Amino acid sequence: MESPKETSSLRRVRIFKQTLMFLASSWGYMAGGMSLTWPNVLASDLLTDNSTLFGTHLRLSESQMDMVGSMMFVGSLPGFLAASWLVRAIGRRRSMMVSAVPGLVGSLLIALAINTEMILVGRFLEGTSYGIMGVAVRPYIVEIADTEIRGSAVVAANFLLQIGSISVISLGVPFKWYQVSFFSCAVHASYGLLLLPFLPESPTFLAVTNKDEKAKRVLHCIRGPDVDVEAVLRDLKKQNESVNNKKSWKVLARPEILKQVLILFGVFMVSNFSGVEVIKANTSRILQSAGVSLDMEVSTVMVASVLFGGNFVMMLLLDRAGRRRCLMLSFFLLAVGYSILGAFVFLGAGLTDPHMTVEVSAIGEASSSVAYYTDAVSTPLTTWDWVPLAALMLAAFGQALGSGPIPWILSSEYFPTSIRSQAMGMCALVGSLQAFAAMQLFSPMKTVLTPAGLYWSYACTAAIGLPYTFFLIRETKGKSIG
Repeated sequence: MESPKETSSLRRVRIFKQTLMFLASSWGYMAGGMSLTWPNVLASDLLTDNSTLFGTHLRLSESQMDMVGSMMFVGSLPGFLAASWLVRAIGRRRSMMVSAVPGLVGSLLIALAINTEMILVGRFLEGTSYGIMGVAVRPYIVEIADTEIRGSAVVAANFLLQIGSISVISLGVPFKWYQVSFFSCAVHASYGLLLLPFLPESPTFLAVTNKDEKAKRVLHCIRGPDVDVEAVLRDLKKQNESVNNKKSWKVLARPEILKQVLILFGVFMVSNFSGVEVIKANTSRILQSAGVSLDMEVSTVMVASVLFGGNFVMMLLLDRAGRRRCLMLSFFLLAVGYSILGAFVFLGAGLTDPHMTVEVSAIGEASSSVAYYTDAVSTPLTTWDWVPLAALMLAAFGQALGSGPIPWILSSEYFPTSIRSQAMGMCALVGSLQAFAAMQLFSPMKTVLTPAGLYWSYACTAAIGLPYTFFLIRETKGKSIG
């Protein structure tokens, strides 16, 4: 009997269902976005009140502030390793449920922290949650989405990531840093208990694990009546038969696969050392070092909003222009933004009143109860404050347009289902090590290179990304990924 044809209205309903699945599976990324930019809330609060929920006082040095930002990436490393096995062993959906547990515990530890050590442990656990989600969520989305909307669908995770980033900064205005962490607890709890239990498992995972009947039911639901489900299953099994074995880790050493893995290692490195993660965690510190005297929380919200806008533009372009073009445009904007920021900081000595700067330094020294105060006090208002803010917003827009999310998207699209979790786990592991290094080197590089030199180094790295992307990155737009 011939299958009924899918009408336009039925297709819209089906795509709407897929969209709800994308958003539900990506909900945990909201907590991830809150965690990534939460150090800005802490840095801002320490300027006025360094007390905890229980009345103890925090004293953070520059290196400890770097560690607060980078510890999340340290925690993501065991998360990636665990997820590389979990996602293949128990499936995408259950792995996402597991990811909510360390995130909930970590956010709770931060909210109840009485010292720096509790904050660092909490950040480590939040990173573990983020790492597991990173390997589970994007493969799930690319495996349930229609090919023509796959790129835009994966951006759902980045949308929620940016919503979380904006939310945590906005919440930081009326609430203290430890109160904000209770909101992260609520996001993790709703993700693991209210949303994920009602999602179906990935049909491609079911197919390659020989659960054909379950796979057919899910495929009928998400692909519509026009799709030949039997043919889809046969195609999936054929694309995975050469790597579908219990020792699939060894498959990563095959020359054709190892080449793709190494290329992705490179694009993650260029991305991380062009300052894409530094923008999220250190917005307030960058603006302070540039002498911006605007309200730090407002400025940080503005930059986070630009990240959201960049993700929206990327969603519109990704399945039209393709991954490579978006990535090249992203690196170009990063290079321009950081070049302008570096030039402003380099020339900035002549734009401020030196007598006022001395007074501000004295204020910082008087606030010796919190070591981080000294460099965190804003310099006086100048008519040029908009320049570094605009430059950082341009770099943030460039980051969101591609260099932030696209390496993750490619790592989920470059490999077939049977080895997707292992290959993506390896790429994410190396990418997070690089992100940790970039975050931890923020203050030392600023000291050795000067702030201007640091921003120019980010610009040069982004410029290297242009030929790297043009010659080495393989386009995946509209192609079957197995």
